[in-house]
Amino acid sequence: MKQTIKAHVAIVTQIAIVGLSYLFVKEGLTYADPFTQLSHRFIVATLGIWIVRYFVPHQSIFTRQAFKELLPLGLFYPVLFFSLQTLALTMITTLEAGIISATIPILILVLAMVILKEKPSRLQKIVMVIAFLGVLYLNLNGQSQQSEFSFLGTTLMFLSALSSALYTITAKKVALNYETIDMTTFMLTFGMSIFTVIAICQRVIGWQTVSYFEPLFHTQYWIAILYLGLLSSLGSAFLSNYAIHHVPASTMGLFSNLSPIITVFAGVFIVGEAIKLYQIIGIAIILIPIIGMNLIQLKLSKK
Repeated sequence: MKQTIKAHVAIVTQIAIVGLSYLFVKEGLTYADPFTQLSHRFIVATLGIWIVRYFVPHQSIFTRQAFKELLPLGLFYPVLFFSLQTLALTMITTLEAGIISATIPILILVLAMVILKEKPSRLQKIVMVIAFLGVLYLNLNGQSQQSEFSFLGTTLMFLSALSSALYTITAKKVALNYETIDMTTFMLTFGMSIFTVIAICQRVIGWQTVSYFEPLFHTQYWIAILYLGLLSSLGSAFLSNYAIHHVPASTMGLFSNLSPIITVFAGVFIVGEAIKLYQIIGIAIILIPIIGMNLIQLKLSKK
């Protein structure tokens, strides 16, 4: 029971960190292109996890067997998730991206049932659908952008969402044989390698003309990169992998619906935006059933 509570706290903390990260991503993009920013943040994250690894017991991730088993983890998240999302956002609006991203918890639920043979209760399924409607309501009311439909952009965004869901499922299976620190180390190191190669290739072929190192001369960029690297990449990956060891994948999916709520609160308390009625309604639609379900399950567990 204590492990489950700790896992729930880890999930909520991870979602809060990721929800706040969008502010720092936006700040960082004023100095660097997306893949350069990803390269820098994952270099910082990788340095961080290897320092932690020096003091914490761990197993080798440099064997052929470990690479084979951990490779899908690194491919789905962060490489495919971030790459596909970055490309998709050049073709579709954030409204469309938000709506498609809202399907991630449902994709996790379906994949958990099919691949992991998990059996979420009817209450969990109902709460999942209600929470999805709440996220959808927030996105539809929070955006006013309009653009022509892009089949390619929509497809890429859906594949990004699917990659996120597949990461959760893959991590649940990998967690049977690997500790949190080993899973996190591989993910961050693999992501750093891929994103750095992409950032360098962009300059070799002339897609980017600004020096790879130029953004690093700006203090504000460093603040953004340190948050994104140490907290959003290292911290959130570690917390997510920890939680996956102790709760069903479908539970991870359910709690991920809290992400837009954190984003709203970040806008209100950090940026100073005024909270709107539709945001209060959307937050209530998401939170009330999730809190209610957990209270019911807690009560039943004590009987």
